[in-house]
Amino acid sequence: MSHQASVVHLNVIDFAAAVAIAKDRSLAKSPFVVAKAGAARPVVLAVSRQAWAEGLTPGMPVGMAERLVRNLRILDPDPTSCIMANTLMETICRRYAPLVQNDSGGHLYLDLAGTSRLFGPHMDCAVRIRNEIMEQVGIEPVVALAPNKLVSKVVTRAIRPTGVACVREGEEASFLAPQDALLLPGVGPAMARILSVAGLREIGGLAALDDSETVALFGKRGLALRDAARGLDNSPVDPGGLAERTIWRRVDFPEPILDAAVFHAALVRVVEDAGLEMRRSLLAAGALRITLLYADGVRGEAQQRSREPLLLDSDLIATAARVSAKALERRVRLRALALVLYGLTPAKREPDLFTPEGPDRFERLQSAVDSTRLRFGTTAVTKATAIVHA
Repeated sequence: MSHQASVVHLNVIDFAAAVAIAKDRSLAKSPFVVAKAGAARPVVLAVSRQAWAEGLTPGMPVGMAERLVRNLRILDPDPTSCIMANTLMETICRRYAPLVQNDSGGHLYLDLAGTSRLFGPHMDCAVRIRNEIMEQVGIEPVVALAPNKLVSKVVTRAIRPTGVACVREGEEASFLAPQDALLLPGVGPAMARILSVAGLREIGGLAALDDSETVALFGKRGLALRDAARGLDNSPVDPGGLAERTIWRRVDFPEPILDAAVFHAALVRVVEDAGLEMRRSLLAAGALRITLLYADGVRGEAQQRSREPLLLDSDLIATAARVSAKALERRVRLRALALVLYGLTPAKREPDLFTPEGPDRFERLQSAVDSTRLRFGTTAVTKATAIVHA
Protein backbone atom coordinates (compact mmCIF):
# COMPACT_ATOMS: atom_id res chain seq x y z
CA MET A 1 0.00 0.00 0.00
CA SER A 2 1.27 3.53 -0.73
CA HIS A 3 2.36 5.96 2.00
CA GLN A 4 -0.70 8.11 1.40
CA ALA A 5 -4.25 7.14 2.20
CA SER A 6 -5.66 5.23 -0.77
CA VAL A 7 -8.57 3.12 0.51
CA VAL A 8 -12.04 4.50 -0.21
CA HIS A 9 -15.22 3.23 1.40
CA LEU A 10 -18.54 3.99 -0.28
CA ASN A 11 -21.44 3.46 2.09
CA VAL A 12 -25.07 3.96 1.06
CA ILE A 13 -27.05 4.25 4.28
CA ASP A 14 -30.25 2.15 4.23
CA PHE A 15 -29.50 1.01 0.71
CA ALA A 16 -32.90 -0.53 -0.03
CA ALA A 17 -34.64 2.73 0.90
CA ALA A 18 -32.19 4.77 -1.19
CA VAL A 19 -32.84 2.55 -4.21
CA ALA A 20 -36.60 2.93 -3.74
CA ILE A 21 -36.25 6.73 -3.82
CA ALA A 22 -34.04 6.54 -6.91
CA LYS A 23 -36.89 4.68 -8.64
CA ASP A 24 -39.65 6.94 -7.33
CA ARG A 25 -38.59 10.46 -6.38
CA SER A 26 -41.99 11.15 -4.81
CA LEU A 27 -40.85 9.01 -1.88
CA ALA A 28 -38.04 11.42 -1.02
CA LYS A 29 -40.16 13.63 1.24
CA SER A 30 -42.25 10.99 2.99
CA PRO A 31 -41.38 8.59 5.81
CA PHE A 32 -41.37 4.95 4.71
CA VAL A 33 -39.74 1.67 5.57
CA VAL A 34 -38.80 -1.43 3.62
CA ALA A 35 -40.12 -4.66 5.16
CA LYS A 36 -41.11 -8.09 3.95
CA ALA A 37 -44.89 -8.40 3.94
CA GLY A 38 -46.37 -11.65 5.16
CA ALA A 39 -43.48 -12.54 7.47
CA ALA A 40 -44.47 -14.11 10.81
CA ARG A 41 -42.69 -11.36 12.74
CA PRO A 42 -41.92 -8.64 10.18
CA VAL A 43 -39.08 -6.28 11.01
CA VAL A 44 -37.90 -3.10 9.34
CA LEU A 45 -35.11 -3.80 6.86
CA ALA A 46 -34.39 -0.19 5.84
CA VAL A 47 -35.76 3.26 6.64
CA SER A 48 -35.96 6.51 4.70
CA ARG A 49 -34.23 9.56 6.16
CA GLN A 50 -37.60 11.01 7.11
CA ALA A 51 -38.52 7.80 8.91
CA TRP A 52 -35.15 7.82 10.66
CA ALA A 53 -35.84 11.38 11.81
CA GLU A 54 -39.09 10.07 13.34
CA GLY A 55 -37.11 7.57 15.41
CA LEU A 56 -37.47 4.46 13.22
CA THR A 57 -34.47 2.14 12.83
CA PRO A 58 -33.66 -1.09 10.95
CA GLY A 59 -34.43 -4.18 13.01
CA MET A 60 -37.44 -2.56 14.67
CA PRO A 61 -40.70 -4.59 14.57
CA VAL A 62 -43.00 -3.23 11.88
CA GLY A 63 -45.88 -2.99 14.36
CA MET A 64 -43.86 -0.69 16.58
CA ALA A 65 -42.87 1.46 13.59
CA GLU A 66 -46.51 1.85 12.59
CA ARG A 67 -47.43 2.95 16.11
CA LEU A 68 -44.69 5.57 16.13
CA VAL A 69 -45.45 7.06 12.69
CA ARG A 70 -49.01 7.50 11.46
CA ASN A 71 -49.77 6.52 7.87
CA LEU A 72 -46.32 5.00 7.53
CA ARG A 73 -45.71 3.59 4.07
CA ILE A 74 -44.34 0.05 3.99
CA LEU A 75 -42.60 -1.04 0.79
CA ASP A 76 -41.78 -4.60 -0.18
CA PRO A 77 -38.09 -5.37 -0.73
CA ASP A 78 -36.98 -5.04 -4.36
CA PRO A 79 -33.85 -7.23 -4.60
CA THR A 80 -33.67 -6.96 -8.41
CA SER A 81 -33.43 -3.17 -8.35
CA CYS A 82 -30.93 -3.31 -5.49
CA ILE A 83 -28.69 -5.72 -7.40
CA MET A 84 -28.87 -3.55 -10.51
CA ALA A 85 -27.98 -0.40 -8.53
CA ASN A 86 -25.15 -2.13 -6.72
CA THR A 87 -23.75 -3.50 -9.99
CA LEU A 88 -23.88 -0.07 -11.62
CA MET A 89 -22.02 1.42 -8.65
CA GLU A 90 -19.31 -1.20 -9.07
CA THR A 91 -19.08 -0.52 -12.80
CA ILE A 92 -18.50 3.18 -12.14
CA CYS A 93 -15.87 2.43 -9.49
CA ARG A 94 -13.93 0.10 -11.78
CA ARG A 95 -13.33 2.97 -14.21
CA TYR A 96 -11.08 4.56 -11.61
CA ALA A 97 -9.82 1.85 -9.24
CA PRO A 98 -7.73 -1.23 -10.12
CA LEU A 99 -9.04 -2.97 -6.97
CA VAL A 100 -12.74 -2.89 -6.08
CA GLN A 101 -14.35 -4.99 -3.36
CA ASN A 102 -18.13 -5.15 -3.66
CA ASP A 103 -19.71 -6.30 -0.41
CA SER A 104 -23.20 -5.64 -1.83
CA GLY A 105 -25.90 -3.60 -0.15
CA GLY A 106 -24.25 -0.33 -1.16
CA HIS A 107 -20.90 -1.11 0.49
CA LEU A 108 -17.83 -0.92 -1.74
CA TYR A 109 -14.12 -0.57 -0.98
CA LEU A 110 -11.67 0.80 -3.54
CA ASP A 111 -7.88 0.94 -3.47
CA LEU A 112 -6.73 3.93 -5.52
CA ALA A 113 -3.02 3.31 -4.99
CA GLY A 114 -1.06 4.17 -8.16
CA THR A 115 -3.89 6.06 -9.87
CA SER A 116 -2.85 9.66 -9.07
CA ARG A 117 -1.23 10.29 -12.46
CA LEU A 118 -4.38 9.20 -14.23
CA PHE A 119 -7.11 10.68 -12.03
CA GLY A 120 -5.41 13.20 -9.76
CA PRO A 121 -5.34 13.24 -5.94
CA HIS A 122 -7.19 10.37 -4.33
CA MET A 123 -9.68 12.64 -2.55
CA ASP A 124 -10.57 14.37 -5.83
CA CYS A 125 -11.02 10.99 -7.49
CA ALA A 126 -13.26 9.77 -4.66
CA VAL A 127 -15.49 12.85 -5.02
CA ARG A 128 -15.65 12.32 -8.79
CA ILE A 129 -16.78 8.72 -8.24
CA ARG A 130 -19.46 9.87 -5.80
CA ASN A 131 -20.75 12.47 -8.25
CA GLU A 132 -21.00 9.93 -11.06
CA ILE A 133 -22.92 7.54 -8.80
CA MET A 134 -25.33 10.33 -7.88
CA GLU A 135 -25.88 11.22 -11.54
CA GLN A 136 -26.14 7.71 -12.98
CA VAL A 137 -27.62 5.68 -10.12
CA GLY A 138 -29.57 8.40 -8.35
CA ILE A 139 -28.25 7.67 -4.85
CA GLU A 140 -25.69 9.46 -2.70
CA PRO A 141 -23.10 7.37 -0.87
CA VAL A 142 -21.11 8.52 2.11
CA VAL A 143 -17.44 8.63 1.04
CA ALA A 144 -14.36 8.16 3.21
CA LEU A 145 -10.69 8.04 2.23
CA ALA A 146 -8.34 6.42 4.76
CA PRO A 147 -5.18 4.30 5.00
CA ASN A 148 -7.13 1.06 5.53
CA LYS A 149 -10.58 -0.49 5.27
CA LEU A 150 -11.43 -0.46 8.97
CA VAL A 151 -10.75 3.24 9.44
CA SER A 152 -12.58 4.15 6.24
CA LYS A 153 -15.62 2.23 7.48
CA VAL A 154 -15.63 4.01 10.84
CA VAL A 155 -15.33 7.36 9.02
CA THR A 156 -18.44 6.72 6.93
CA ARG A 157 -20.34 5.79 10.08
CA ALA A 158 -19.16 8.93 11.84
CA ILE A 159 -20.31 11.33 9.10
CA ARG A 160 -23.43 9.55 7.82
CA PRO A 161 -26.01 9.89 6.36
CA THR A 162 -24.13 12.06 3.83
CA GLY A 163 -20.70 13.56 3.46
CA VAL A 164 -17.10 13.18 2.31
CA ALA A 165 -14.10 12.88 4.65
CA CYS A 166 -10.42 11.92 4.65
CA VAL A 167 -8.09 10.50 7.32
CA ARG A 168 -4.44 10.78 6.33
CA GLU A 169 -1.68 8.27 6.92
CA GLY A 170 -0.58 8.48 10.56
CA GLU A 171 -3.80 10.11 11.73
CA GLU A 172 -5.78 6.90 12.25
CA ALA A 173 -5.50 6.71 16.05
CA SER A 174 -6.09 10.44 16.61
CA PHE A 175 -9.22 10.36 14.45
CA LEU A 176 -10.64 7.27 16.14
CA ALA A 177 -9.85 8.28 19.72
CA PRO A 178 -12.77 10.74 20.30
CA GLN A 179 -15.33 8.73 18.33
CA ASP A 180 -18.16 6.91 20.08
CA ALA A 181 -17.22 3.28 20.74
CA LEU A 182 -20.47 2.16 19.08
CA LEU A 183 -19.01 3.15 15.70
CA LEU A 184 -16.29 0.50 15.90
CA PRO A 185 -17.16 -2.74 14.06
CA GLY A 186 -17.74 -5.47 16.63
CA VAL A 187 -19.17 -3.18 19.31
CA GLY A 188 -22.89 -3.67 19.80
CA PRO A 189 -25.25 -3.10 22.76
CA ALA A 190 -23.83 -5.82 25.02
CA MET A 191 -20.23 -4.82 24.33
CA ALA A 192 -21.16 -1.16 24.81
CA ARG A 193 -22.54 -1.96 28.27
CA ILE A 194 -19.25 -3.58 29.27
CA LEU A 195 -17.31 -0.57 27.99
CA SER A 196 -19.67 1.80 29.80
CA VAL A 197 -19.23 -0.02 33.11
CA ALA A 198 -15.46 0.20 32.58
CA GLY A 199 -15.77 3.91 31.79
CA LEU A 200 -14.70 3.40 28.17
CA ARG A 201 -17.27 5.29 26.11
CA GLU A 202 -14.91 6.41 23.32
CA ILE A 203 -12.78 4.35 20.97
CA GLY A 204 -9.65 5.92 22.43
CA GLY A 205 -10.42 4.43 25.83
CA LEU A 206 -10.47 0.94 24.33
CA ALA A 207 -7.30 1.66 22.34
CA ALA A 208 -5.44 2.65 25.51
CA LEU A 209 -5.91 -0.76 27.19
CA ASP A 210 -2.85 -2.95 27.51
CA ASP A 211 -2.96 -6.67 26.76
CA SER A 212 -3.67 -7.80 30.32
CA GLU A 213 -6.48 -5.27 30.79
CA THR A 214 -8.04 -6.24 27.47
CA VAL A 215 -7.98 -9.97 28.22
CA ALA A 216 -9.40 -9.38 31.70
CA LEU A 217 -12.37 -7.49 30.24
CA PHE A 218 -13.09 -9.38 27.03
CA GLY A 219 -10.96 -12.50 26.85
CA LYS A 220 -8.22 -13.12 24.29
CA ARG A 221 -10.58 -12.38 21.40
CA GLY A 222 -10.81 -8.82 22.67
CA LEU A 223 -7.22 -8.14 21.60
CA ALA A 224 -8.32 -7.94 17.97
CA LEU A 225 -10.98 -5.41 18.91
CA ARG A 226 -8.47 -3.37 20.91
CA ASP A 227 -6.09 -3.34 17.92
CA ALA A 228 -8.94 -2.22 15.68
CA ALA A 229 -9.55 0.66 18.09
CA ARG A 230 -5.96 1.69 17.41
CA GLY A 231 -6.68 1.83 13.68
CA LEU A 232 -4.69 -1.32 12.85
CA ASP A 233 -6.00 -3.25 9.85
CA ASN A 234 -3.97 -5.16 7.28
CA SER A 235 -6.87 -6.65 5.33
CA PRO A 236 -6.53 -5.88 1.60
CA VAL A 237 -9.21 -4.66 -0.75
CA ASP A 238 -10.32 -8.00 -2.19
CA PRO A 239 -11.59 -7.74 -5.78
CA GLY A 240 -13.15 -11.18 -5.43
CA GLY A 241 -15.55 -9.80 -2.85
CA LEU A 242 -18.16 -12.03 -1.28
CA ALA A 243 -19.20 -13.70 -4.52
CA GLU A 244 -16.24 -16.11 -4.36
CA ARG A 245 -15.84 -16.41 -0.59
CA THR A 246 -16.84 -19.56 1.29
CA ILE A 247 -16.59 -20.82 4.86
CA TRP A 248 -15.43 -24.44 4.98
CA ARG A 249 -15.18 -27.02 7.76
CA ARG A 250 -14.27 -30.74 7.70
CA VAL A 251 -14.30 -33.61 10.19
CA ASP A 252 -12.20 -36.72 9.61
CA PHE A 253 -13.45 -39.55 11.81
CA PRO A 254 -10.76 -41.58 13.66
CA GLU A 255 -12.46 -44.70 12.33
CA PRO A 256 -15.18 -45.01 9.65
CA ILE A 257 -18.60 -44.61 11.26
CA LEU A 258 -22.15 -45.81 10.65
CA ASP A 259 -23.72 -44.49 13.88
CA ALA A 260 -26.36 -41.81 13.16
CA ALA A 261 -25.87 -40.16 16.57
CA VAL A 262 -22.13 -39.77 16.03
CA PHE A 263 -22.72 -38.36 12.55
CA HIS A 264 -25.27 -35.83 13.81
CA ALA A 265 -22.94 -34.79 16.62
CA ALA A 266 -20.15 -34.13 14.12
CA LEU A 267 -22.56 -32.23 11.88
CA VAL A 268 -23.66 -29.95 14.72
CA ARG A 269 -20.07 -29.26 15.73
CA VAL A 270 -18.94 -28.19 12.24
CA VAL A 271 -22.07 -26.08 11.76
CA GLU A 272 -21.54 -24.29 15.07
CA ASP A 273 -17.89 -23.63 14.29
CA ALA A 274 -18.56 -22.38 10.75
CA GLY A 275 -21.52 -20.29 11.94
CA LEU A 276 -19.37 -18.56 14.54
CA GLU A 277 -16.76 -17.60 11.94
CA MET A 278 -19.50 -16.37 9.61
CA ARG A 279 -21.10 -14.12 12.21
CA ARG A 280 -17.70 -12.80 13.31
CA SER A 281 -17.24 -11.68 9.71
CA LEU A 282 -20.62 -9.90 9.81
CA LEU A 283 -22.04 -12.27 7.19
CA ALA A 284 -25.02 -14.53 6.55
CA ALA A 285 -25.12 -17.55 4.23
CA GLY A 286 -27.37 -17.94 1.21
CA ALA A 287 -26.58 -21.60 0.62
CA LEU A 288 -25.09 -24.68 2.27
CA ARG A 289 -23.34 -27.74 0.86
CA ILE A 290 -22.55 -31.08 2.53
CA THR A 291 -19.92 -33.45 1.15
CA LEU A 292 -19.49 -36.99 2.51
CA LEU A 293 -16.53 -39.29 1.96
CA TYR A 294 -17.38 -42.98 2.31
CA ALA A 295 -14.93 -45.62 3.50
CA ASP A 296 -14.77 -47.13 0.01
CA GLY A 297 -13.69 -43.80 -1.53
CA VAL A 298 -17.07 -42.81 -3.01
CA ARG A 299 -18.19 -39.22 -2.46
CA GLY A 300 -21.73 -38.08 -1.75
CA GLU A 301 -22.82 -34.47 -2.03
CA ALA A 302 -25.94 -32.34 -1.71
CA GLN A 303 -26.64 -28.62 -1.40
CA GLN A 304 -29.50 -26.23 -0.82
CA ARG A 305 -30.10 -22.53 -1.33
CA SER A 306 -32.18 -20.63 1.18
CA ARG A 307 -34.85 -18.04 0.43
CA GLU A 308 -33.79 -16.14 3.55
CA PRO A 309 -30.15 -15.63 4.60
CA LEU A 310 -29.03 -18.20 7.17
CA LEU A 311 -27.65 -16.51 10.29
CA LEU A 312 -28.51 -18.40 13.48
CA ASP A 313 -27.11 -21.82 14.41
CA SER A 314 -30.64 -23.19 14.72
CA ASP A 315 -31.39 -22.39 11.07
CA LEU A 316 -27.97 -23.58 9.89
CA ILE A 317 -28.29 -26.89 11.75
CA ALA A 318 -31.82 -27.53 10.45
CA THR A 319 -30.71 -26.82 6.88
CA ALA A 320 -27.57 -28.94 7.25
CA ALA A 321 -29.66 -31.85 8.54
CA ARG A 322 -31.96 -31.69 5.50
CA VAL A 323 -29.02 -31.45 3.10
CA SER A 324 -27.10 -34.30 4.74
CA ALA A 325 -30.20 -36.50 4.52
CA LYS A 326 -30.10 -36.00 0.74
CA ALA A 327 -26.39 -36.79 0.60
CA LEU A 328 -26.69 -39.97 2.72
CA GLU A 329 -27.78 -42.32 -0.03
CA ARG A 330 -25.64 -45.36 0.85
CA ARG A 331 -25.53 -47.68 3.85
CA VAL A 332 -21.72 -47.54 3.94
CA ARG A 333 -19.43 -46.30 6.70
CA LEU A 334 -18.30 -42.68 6.50
CA ARG A 335 -14.69 -41.55 6.68
CA ALA A 336 -15.21 -37.75 6.61
CA LEU A 337 -17.79 -34.95 6.56
CA ALA A 338 -17.34 -31.49 5.02
CA LEU A 339 -19.54 -28.41 5.24
CA VAL A 340 -19.42 -25.33 3.00
CA LEU A 341 -21.33 -22.10 3.58
CA TYR A 342 -21.52 -19.93 0.46
CA GLY A 343 -23.63 -17.28 -1.22
CA LEU A 344 -22.43 -15.00 1.58
CA THR A 345 -23.98 -11.58 2.10
CA PRO A 346 -23.57 -8.89 4.76
CA ALA A 347 -25.68 -9.60 7.84
CA LYS A 348 -28.78 -7.41 8.10
CA ARG A 349 -27.81 -6.08 11.50
CA GLU A 350 -24.48 -5.07 12.98
CA PRO A 351 -23.24 -7.92 15.17
CA ASP A 352 -22.36 -7.40 18.80
CA LEU A 353 -18.80 -8.56 19.58
CA PHE A 354 -18.73 -10.06 16.07
CA THR A 355 -22.17 -11.64 16.59
CA PRO A 356 -25.71 -10.68 15.61
CA GLU A 357 -27.92 -8.71 17.99
CA GLY A 358 -31.53 -7.96 17.26
CA PRO A 359 -35.06 -7.85 18.66
CA ASP A 360 -35.68 -11.57 18.33
CA ARG A 361 -35.04 -13.55 21.53
CA PHE A 362 -33.36 -16.32 19.50
CA GLU A 363 -30.89 -13.80 18.10
CA ARG A 364 -30.15 -12.50 21.60
CA LEU A 365 -29.57 -16.07 22.75
CA GLN A 366 -27.25 -16.69 19.77
CA SER A 367 -25.33 -13.52 20.62
CA ALA A 368 -24.81 -14.69 24.22
CA VAL A 369 -23.72 -18.16 23.10
CA ASP A 370 -21.24 -16.77 20.58
CA SER A 371 -19.78 -14.33 23.10
CA THR A 372 -19.14 -17.25 25.46
CA ARG A 373 -17.51 -19.28 22.70
CA LEU A 374 -15.30 -16.40 21.65
CA ARG A 375 -14.07 -15.96 25.21
CA PHE A 376 -13.79 -19.56 26.43
CA GLY A 377 -13.53 -21.61 23.23
CA THR A 378 -15.92 -23.04 20.66
CA THR A 379 -16.75 -26.08 22.80
CA ALA A 380 -17.71 -24.02 25.87
CA VAL A 381 -21.37 -24.00 24.81
CA THR A 382 -22.77 -26.54 22.38
CA LYS A 383 -25.83 -28.68 21.80
CA ALA A 384 -26.07 -31.90 23.78
CA THR A 385 -26.15 -33.92 20.56
CA ALA A 386 -22.66 -32.62 19.72
CA ILE A 387 -21.13 -34.05 22.89
CA VAL A 388 -21.22 -37.56 21.42
CA HIS A 389 -18.41 -36.56 19.05
CA ALA A 390 -16.42 -34.58 21.65
